[in-house]
Amino acid sequence: MSTADSFERPGGDDDDVAGALRALFGRDVVYVVLWAVQLVAAALVTPIVTRLLDVDAYGLVVTANSVMQILFLVFGLGLAQALQREYARNDDHRAAERLVAVGLVAATVGTMCGLLLAPWAAAALGIQAAPLQLAVVWAGLSAATNTGLALLRSQDRLVPFAFVSLFQSVVAEAISLLLVAFVADTATMFILGQAGAQVIALVGAIWLGGVSRLRRDDRGLVRRALRFGVPLVPAMLSVFVLDTSDRLLITALQGPGAVARYQVAYNVGALPMLLLGLLNTSWMPRIFTFTDHTRRAAVLAASRDVLYRLLVPTLVGMAAGAPLVLRLWAPSSYDPDDLLLVNAVVLLCAVPFAAGLSWTRALMAAGSTKSLALAQGGAAVVNVLLNLLLLPWLGLVGAALSTLVAFVVLTLVLGKGARWTTPVPRTPRSLLLTLCLACVATVALALVPTSSWWVPRALIVATTLLAFGYLLLRAPARATERRPAGGRA
Repeated sequence: MSTADSFERPGGDDDDVAGALRALFGRDVVYVVLWAVQLVAAALVTPIVTRLLDVDAYGLVVTANSVMQILFLVFGLGLAQALQREYARNDDHRAAERLVAVGLVAATVGTMCGLLLAPWAAAALGIQAAPLQLAVVWAGLSAATNTGLALLRSQDRLVPFAFVSLFQSVVAEAISLLLVAFVADTATMFILGQAGAQVIALVGAIWLGGVSRLRRDDRGLVRRALRFGVPLVPAMLSVFVLDTSDRLLITALQGPGAVARYQVAYNVGALPMLLLGLLNTSWMPRIFTFTDHTRRAAVLAASRDVLYRLLVPTLVGMAAGAPLVLRLWAPSSYDPDDLLLVNAVVLLCAVPFAAGLSWTRALMAAGSTKSLALAQGGAAVVNVLLNLLLLPWLGLVGAALSTLVAFVVLTLVLGKGARWTTPVPRTPRSLLLTLCLACVATVALALVPTSSWWVPRALIVATTLLAFGYLLLRAPARATERRPAGGRA
């Protein structure tokens, strides 16, 4: 089966771009919905977990989860993305199956090394060793599963992909809650449920997707995959540090209670970024198939501008509904009304994040993963330095503001590098102005008192939901609009 068998290649100027958008915002979105279900499951668990666990225990869960996500990226070696690129450009799909085997070996070695270092790391962080050790196992299992899921996604096998992804998320959350509720209300028990469910998810991914034994003459394949994937490790790790280092610094400077409050506000505000990241992951197998530079640039620009339009109602609607969501997500002891401005600043991060992902897609399609690593590493350093400066001064708002500024810096650097590989048409000024006004409204809604404003907020939420649906349905049609030439985001 050729690449074209898995992903239909659109053809022909405006119709070409419109066809690509129909695919990107059509079947590809189904995969995003499946990933979004994982986010919804985690979000719905939050108000339950914050009531089953005390603040310090929940803060420990947050810290262990952050460590797990770091190790997940390291253990994965960028092989999931390398596998999808190989699948799109190599008619021998057995090669992709052999990269699943490479992922299993890498995850196993990484887990063993992580378990040896876990007690030392726990002592350095001043936390219990058991949750951290379970987080290491969870990370290794997740990294191996992710490689298998990447193959299922490239094969466009929706049902098997759904089974694995939902089991490692919805079922895992349910198991963790049951263990906390009926066995022991500790962070260790919650993480144990996650790791246990991940074992079954890994078995399912391998069984359903397939794995092939490595051969001696596969050294070229492995070198090619590692040359593309390994630079993505520091790149993705830097994005994670940029996105989550504030929680580790808050833990060190203000304690687990403060990081628990910040996590609640961040969970709500970061939903657009999480969905954008999932959309980017879902799109990459198709983006890899666009080998013509002109076609690729047109599709990248059109999809980016559609996301900008969708962000306008998303930001305003989520800012309007934030008071109610935060009160549902956490008890009154978290002071949810005091977290509105933190939530708003985190929401604003979605704008530079969306722009940065458009440049990231361009660089990855061109194979320029080293550029990604350098740009994202620099932004992560900026984030840490700003957190050290602003966190003691502005508190939790300072942590959110540091992340926002770092994402802006990242976007500017990525854009400068991507213009050399893929000159993407610039965004219309009218759209940029509309997006800026939405950002102003987002902050303003966070500053408006919540009392006596519930009805206007509800009307805003309803209106933005309708606007979002309308814009999503019109996405392919907007691709045929004329664009000014140039390369600015």
